[in-house]
Amino acid sequence: MALFAPSPASAACAQRTVTPAYTSSVRAAVASGRDVWGERLLRASGGPTYEAAVRFLTPLSQAVEWHGQPLTPSGSYYLPFSFPFTSHGSTVFALHVADGSEIMTRRADGPSLAVYVGSGAERYGSCTPRLRPARLAAGYLPILQTAYTDAAGVRYRQESFAGRALSARSVISFVRLDVDARRAAAGATVRLVPWRRLERIAPARLGAHGRTRLIVGPGANLVAGAMQFRVPRGARRTIYAAWLHAPSAARYLHATPDVYRTARARTVRFWRSRLGAGATFSVPETPVQDAERAILTQLISFGWRYSIGNPYEELSYAESLDAAGVAAEYGYASVARSIIDLSLDRMRLRPWRFTAFRAAHILSTAALYYRLTRDRTFLRKETPALWRLVQRIADRQLPDGRLHPEPLSTDLEDEDVDSVSGQIEAVQGLRALAQVWGSGGYPRPASRARSLAASIDRALRPAVAGASVRLDDGSLFVPAQLTSEPHAFAQLTASREGSYWNLVMPYAFSSGWFDRAASQGILRYLLTHGSRLLGVPRTYARTVYGQAKGSGIAPVYALGTSRFLAANDRPDQLVLSLYGLLAVGMTPGTYISGEAVSVLPVRGAYHRTMFMPPNSGANASFLGTLREVLVHERPDGLDLAFSTPRAWLAGGRTIVVRRAPTSFGKVTYSLACRGRTIVGRLVLPSGTRTRLRLRLPAGEHIDRVLVGSTPVAVDRTGTIDLGRRHGSFVVRARVSSAKISR
Repeated sequence: MALFAPSPASAACAQRTVTPAYTSSVRAAVASGRDVWGERLLRASGGPTYEAAVRFLTPLSQAVEWHGQPLTPSGSYYLPFSFPFTSHGSTVFALHVADGSEIMTRRADGPSLAVYVGSGAERYGSCTPRLRPARLAAGYLPILQTAYTDAAGVRYRQESFAGRALSARSVISFVRLDVDARRAAAGATVRLVPWRRLERIAPARLGAHGRTRLIVGPGANLVAGAMQFRVPRGARRTIYAAWLHAPSAARYLHATPDVYRTARARTVRFWRSRLGAGATFSVPETPVQDAERAILTQLISFGWRYSIGNPYEELSYAESLDAAGVAAEYGYASVARSIIDLSLDRMRLRPWRFTAFRAAHILSTAALYYRLTRDRTFLRKETPALWRLVQRIADRQLPDGRLHPEPLSTDLEDEDVDSVSGQIEAVQGLRALAQVWGSGGYPRPASRARSLAASIDRALRPAVAGASVRLDDGSLFVPAQLTSEPHAFAQLTASREGSYWNLVMPYAFSSGWFDRAASQGILRYLLTHGSRLLGVPRTYARTVYGQAKGSGIAPVYALGTSRFLAANDRPDQLVLSLYGLLAVGMTPGTYISGEAVSVLPVRGAYHRTMFMPPNSGANASFLGTLREVLVHERPDGLDLAFSTPRAWLAGGRTIVVRRAPTSFGKVTYSLACRGRTIVGRLVLPSGTRTRLRLRLPAGEHIDRVLVGSTPVAVDRTGTIDLGRRHGSFVVRARVSSAKISR
């Protein structure tokens, strides 16, 4: 099926538009109560794949803010680069627009440098069919690479990144632009245009009051406030520029190839070192591996910020704390702690922001952080603040044992409801912290938190059971609030209320509060009532579509569902979520997402649109889903490689996990397929019961397993119960192909 057709051609650019057939196929998919595309991938012989998932929807590249207005002048999203920074994240960001057209300082409306080419009036990247989509250097480093061809056929390659130079205090955006007019119909005029007119303070510098903002290489002329280069037809040229995000004297800084290479090498070394400092999750699939490392650079630099450079740059308790938990799971304890510390501080300074849900999410994230790090300094320092949250939850307890009504989310703060998710989170957060306090030497707070959780739980369970509805198809609907008549949504994203249910309730489902029978019914409801599209949570996405009727996805809120799927051992659905988040929830090659992402075409546009990117919650969802695929924690032990895509254990491939923090200690293992044998090398902590699963390609099965020299059983799913083995040992599995009947 063709995804696009050219619009009526103009002399300059024939923009892509979607075909009626494409729009009809998307409408049919979103009209279904089931994940029809996801189910198609699940039925494939090898299960879901990234290559198959990416074919369903057009690429994601456009960004909007309030009322559907473009977030940048060109409408493209941007990548926030920063270098270096503390564990609290960065305070200085260079926003590099992904189409190569502009670099902005700190905010989307901040000082900027635009790039024009062709005749000097053609904005770089403005004709999207002639723009090679953005990608990152080496697939994951925060170095933006684009290529573009102007209307006359001049070809450009651009690379840019944020770094520093010893002679300037400012963070600097370094730019290299290769211009090739050898086969063009005309030469090129390249113009570097600041957001406002600056004075020429040296032959190759623009600034104000003697302080530099823009430095360019030799050969530029100042024309109408812009630094201008001329490249004749038949010639090639490389242009270097440095954009200083804070005006600086920078007397010894020049825009030369050597300066560019030195700054680039320093940035590469820094990021490789930072990524090497955490846990290693290495998988044999390039798109997934590149995405993991690229998103980790965002997680590390964003810190507590929900987004960067736009009105969503704020602490958002649920989503920012999700990022904190994932940071701890990936071995970046200082990043995680900084987010939790700030959340506690903000709750103290802004007590009117208190809800039981937010407080409980802080408690559960703090407990997770402690279990993963055993950071006693943190526990000692923050116990008074955590205790205050416990007391505030207790103060909201009603005589019947349940908690006082509160808003379901920030967007619904005008209405207090008897929140199911908020009260379940409170019970589970109190229990988690009670366990930590008990093991950490704080028996009295532990006892109080435990008893408070029990009293809320006693009142909540019969209320939730009474309000839940068992449907004719066997699915179980659990309402988001208890004070209204329970109403099971036939199609979740057909209404605002259903959309919010779909985003909020997975926090409750993934908490471990529901028993197995209820969980199976809830999963059936999610899978049959429009909860997912290609494994990604759906939403009506009004922030993207405005008043028009639309349909979108919300990658930000996938983490809860992924953990719920892992806890209920639904590996194929979890794989679908991993690939869906990557294929349709993020920009290809740069891995940026927004709070809401369009599915149906927005006003017939070819490229899909997202709201207020980048988004740290979406980053946490992808990273958390990948970790659940490789390492899942049960209350009494660990499940390793339980949900890996089957192709990851094809011949010659290797999976490696090193120094992965868990509640039981750090875990290291590798699985390598060599010929007809899979060799697993494991280093496990003591005190845990571990299971290992070998998910093989279709048509293959395991004949025999040895742990050391001891034969052990393997079930039909490829699961091996390792018992309480710990330390270093080797697992060998002999693989056979299924026999063909004649």
